[in-house]
Amino acid sequence: MGYSDIQARSIAAMQIGSTCDARHPVKIIGDEVKWRARPSDPVTSSTGSIITATRWHALEEGEQEVDAETPEDHHVIGISLGRMNVRFSVFGRTVCDGVVSPGTSHVAEPAVPVRCVFRGPYDSLHLHAPNDLVAECCRYMRGQGTEVLCSEPSISRDRTIERLARALLAADEAGEPLGRLYADCISISIIARLVASTRPASAFERPKTTGLAKWRLRRVIDYIEARLDAPVSLADIASAAGLTRMHFAAQFRAATGLRPHDYLLLRRIERAQKMLLAPNASLAEVALSVGFLNQSHFTSTFKRFVGQPPGAWRQARGRGVLHPPAARA
Repeated sequence: MGYSDIQARSIAAMQIGSTCDARHPVKIIGDEVKWRARPSDPVTSSTGSIITATRWHALEEGEQEVDAETPEDHHVIGISLGRMNVRFSVFGRTVCDGVVSPGTSHVAEPAVPVRCVFRGPYDSLHLHAPNDLVAECCRYMRGQGTEVLCSEPSISRDRTIERLARALLAADEAGEPLGRLYADCISISIIARLVASTRPASAFERPKTTGLAKWRLRRVIDYIEARLDAPVSLADIASAAGLTRMHFAAQFRAATGLRPHDYLLLRRIERAQKMLLAPNASLAEVALSVGFLNQSHFTSTFKRFVGQPPGAWRQARGRGVLHPPAARA
């Protein structure tokens, strides 16, 4: 998804939303049944939503411990809406232990395990942002297409982010007719604020993680190569390495510089490039042959890694679809 795609989508939503019936407002923020769980079928407008917003809140006085793992295709941005006493950890390391103020936020990158102990009442907002959107915001604001928001070793407080979160909450409580459009605009503003205020962590600032042993890395690479045309989960790859997901993801990234999911996508795109150089290979066939469920997802992923759509890439290399010669009379 490009930045221009986001703009076009917002304009389309504005045009369609202007005809919405104010008597039937759209729910913006869904209540979480499970901590940080993104609804499997979120309510969206006719144009769809870019970012899903959920809320985790209760007035319980006791202690509650919860855990989750960020999906491979999303970032999760957590923002506190009230004062809370918590112990929050990322990858097993404590990030916060004590009272946090409203507006305190933390970004969990893809495939990151997090755990939290709530000591008393809690109220927090979670934004589930697709990786492509986060990467596009980073590309637009920093000029770097591969940069993403990373899990920081500490939480931070930003009053601007707090105000944006409360604006989103107020619109939800008021039953904003253009709910999804409003939610997307506010949510993208929050991501832009985070990108602007958080500089990329350099290698020496990040915790030292030992890379995968060579024999484990070889097993993982062989496992991935044999399944480029089939669905593969992080748990599957970690199992091939003989490690838990939590330990595997960090060690694989230390060894290769890429997250497991990004490495898998990169190899699929590299194989697709070879296939696209063959005559008469349709984009749909290539997409299915390298594990993508549809051509649209294949095209957006190809553009993310290569910089241009597969059709344009193939045309630039003089490989068009060839037609069989006409039969002679």
